[in-house]
Amino acid sequence: MRKMCVFCGKHPEKKSKEHVVPQWLIEATGDPNRAVYLGIVKDFENGFRPRTYAFDQFSFPACEECNNRHSSLEDAAKSVLNAITAQQKVGPAEMSVLLDWFDKVRVGLWLGLNQLDKNYVDIEPQFAIASRMGQYDRMLCIEKSDGETKKLNFGGVDTVAFAFSPTAFVLIVNNYYFTNISHMFLISRRIGFPYPRSAYILPDSDRLEIDLHPGRERMSLPLIRRRMKERGTVIYQPMFPGGLVDGDMSIYDKPYVRKHSLDHAQGRGSLFLEVRNGLQELRPGQSISIEPHHVHDDWELFVSTAVHVCEWQNWLNSQLPSMDKLSKAQQAYIKKRYGLARKLNNMLIRHHTSLLRPEARGKVKG
Repeated sequence: MRKMCVFCGKHPEKKSKEHVVPQWLIEATGDPNRAVYLGIVKDFENGFRPRTYAFDQFSFPACEECNNRHSSLEDAAKSVLNAITAQQKVGPAEMSVLLDWFDKVRVGLWLGLNQLDKNYVDIEPQFAIASRMGQYDRMLCIEKSDGETKKLNFGGVDTVAFAFSPTAFVLIVNNYYFTNISHMFLISRRIGFPYPRSAYILPDSDRLEIDLHPGRERMSLPLIRRRMKERGTVIYQPMFPGGLVDGDMSIYDKPYVRKHSLDHAQGRGSLFLEVRNGLQELRPGQSISIEPHHVHDDWELFVSTAVHVCEWQNWLNSQLPSMDKLSKAQQAYIKKRYGLARKLNNMLIRHHTSLLRPEARGKVKG
């Protein structure tokens, strides 16, 4: 498998190494030289086995210029994440930067693990960090546990569903659990923004062909018509930069969209905080606390997030655009692969759900 820069997707120039999970975060959560469990080695000849790495060695190829260009994002994200875990207030621009960073980490893990696994799912990545970051609607759920041990972990990244489409994962930073979701038009329709009347997957392309409806210019709750099992602070942001769709993006040049945008020129919608009575739109200059009100048992949260992220992946992968412009063989191939991903996720869901039973919990923790 060819080596590619995790930022631009091309062969690395003046090759450097990118720690997709950054050094500052590794150091803030324990010994940087500690070994970490990173899923399963998919060795079809000699058998599957646990994969462990020294955290500081978990890096992937990158162009020197690409790496330098994204270094400012790391500095900004570090400041925001530190503020959140210190229970300090943050503003909408800061949260938008943090969501960019989550895009970067999520896609970087997808590309990096694809290289480590020698592309066992046989896909050809059609995008990299730079072309995917900030393109699709996104959501972040922040939950908190009573855990006192430092830790850094991520969940949902070693599933076949994630290998096919990096839509959802969990990042665990000490006793904070961040469930990050990004998907095309995830909340656009119900936030009142333009949304697709039709959307087609195009053969041999990373772009979609979209026929956009101008939008209803009103908000409908809930923003996502799926029961939210997480108990924490939930933040949404619609995005419309148009980098991965073929359609008339001038439809976004309207007063309603401008009114509810953080940066209309860059295609960044406002940040919306889920509150008891609906949504709170975060305005520029405003700072709020996003500290979760509920504190979970750490073991229960650790296991339940493993269940929930698999459920999110299954649901998101069921929202595929139309495949009518693909050949019958291509359609059958995609349906078969996503069907397998859903089946394997369901096995993981059943397994982790069983660990939450009182009789199982005592055995595992003991």
